[in-house]
Amino acid sequence: MQAEALSQMADWLEDHATAIAAGKAQLDVQAINDLLDNLGVLRHPVQEYLTMTEEQYYENESDHRLTLQNEKQPLSELKDRVLVNHVDGSLANSELNFTYNHEHPYANGTYNVTNDLHTIEYALEVIGAVTANTIMADVRNNLSQDAVLSVALAAHAVGQWQKNNS
Repeated sequence: MQAEALSQMADWLEDHATAIAAGKAQLDVQAINDLLDNLGVLRHPVQEYLTMTEEQYYENESDHRLTLQNEKQPLSELKDRVLVNHVDGSLANSELNFTYNHEHPYANGTYNVTNDLHTIEYALEVIGAVTANTIMADVRNNLSQDAVLSVALAAHAVGQWQKNNS
């Protein structure tokens, strides 16, 4: 059921990213947060991370894939993202190898909502496909906390962008 929900949201985003970027559709940020919380990869509900400082996260949970930029700044202001872009390995042997790369939705100094929408979509697509084919413990044990947090940060930024542009 969870894999289906992840994949359905990824498919919805694929179909609606252009409309969201044009202000003609809305991303349901809470639905994204609920999906991420249900994965059980992060220790706390994703909403709690938005007010946590970069330093608190770095010292307590980060797997050090994100480039943290200001230790006193709340995570909600972090501009780096880690994109889940592929997985390989052996499902039968519980050997999942997720691959990641950095995404920069603020690369030109201004926010690019399309970049964050793609970060969310790709991550949910990959995670949904893996979740459909293996046990959740294998996903939890192999998926980067920073990558899951990146999806939450991207969703939060899209939500803020929607509020500011409506």
